[in-house]
Amino acid sequence: MKVSKVMTAKEAVAKFIDDGAMVMVGGFFHSISYVFTHEIIRQQKKGLTVCAASFNEHVDQLIGAGCVDRMDTSYVGVEVFGACDCFRRAVEKGLPHKIEIEEYTNFAMMARFMAGALGIPYIPINSMKGSDLLKYNAWMGDKKAKLMLDPFGSGFEHVLVPALQPDIGYFHVQRADEEGNCQMWGILGDAPWSVRACKKVIVSCEEIVTREDIGRDPNRTILPGYKVAAVVHAPFGAHPKHCQGCYDVDRPFISKYIKEAKTVEGWKAFMDEWVYGVADRAEYLKKYVDTFGMQQFLDLKARDISSSSVNYGF
Repeated sequence: MKVSKVMTAKEAVAKFIDDGAMVMVGGFFHSISYVFTHEIIRQQKKGLTVCAASFNEHVDQLIGAGCVDRMDTSYVGVEVFGACDCFRRAVEKGLPHKIEIEEYTNFAMMARFMAGALGIPYIPINSMKGSDLLKYNAWMGDKKAKLMLDPFGSGFEHVLVPALQPDIGYFHVQRADEEGNCQMWGILGDAPWSVRACKKVIVSCEEIVTREDIGRDPNRTILPGYKVAAVVHAPFGAHPKHCQGCYDVDRPFISKYIKEAKTVEGWKAFMDEWVYGVADRAEYLKKYVDTFGMQQFLDLKARDISSSSVNYGF
């Protein structure tokens, strides 16, 4: 029997993201769910440990809002601008409060998600050897990573890193059905391993399609419905990041945030306008069009570079 998991972002965050949870934030610049990020902030979730292979300004907003206590990651910044400012204020000045960071390489984070998805307690990698990442740790102590000699006699030494199995994860996809079968294309980043490592996942999507539509192109299914707890229909849900085949990255808008977030006052003004000042994504998009004009909104839409169809028949 088909069970619809469709609900609003407000309902999904309230029901599935608890204070103190370890939260995997999916997406790798591409298809990051700002729908859930902003709803977490509006609901004032607290004490979160957030994890991802790397973070951009979306987690900076979570930090500035006081939602984050710990970070398990390799990077927090935007390449052109450097480290994000709320992140820096939290680390350097304890504003709005101190956060702890357990730092790995980008590849090590990916491997840890893979181990979590496979249900194994750790995984050997060659990354991190010879770096200070093995010297410094936070809450994980000496369980952050360990060196091990190859038990098969090659004489080679590996780094063992522990599996990651977050309590809940969220990400954005191009399409999903009502049961939660999700399809994604473009830059996958740490998915599908990160989303499969989570105990539960909530997903936002550009469109909701039928189960039959999903079945006609099964190779694009990045996560099966049994892993998904909620589906939220959210067109432009990844803005200001891009979503392949739907819309491009809004670099001027990201630049606007980075510049305003350089001061606490500027950050608060931005958040009051674009997060706290709108009730949901529909109001956010209306505000965007009212502020910047319909033409700027339409200019973000992706060109039509469709892939050819394939025959799955026997």
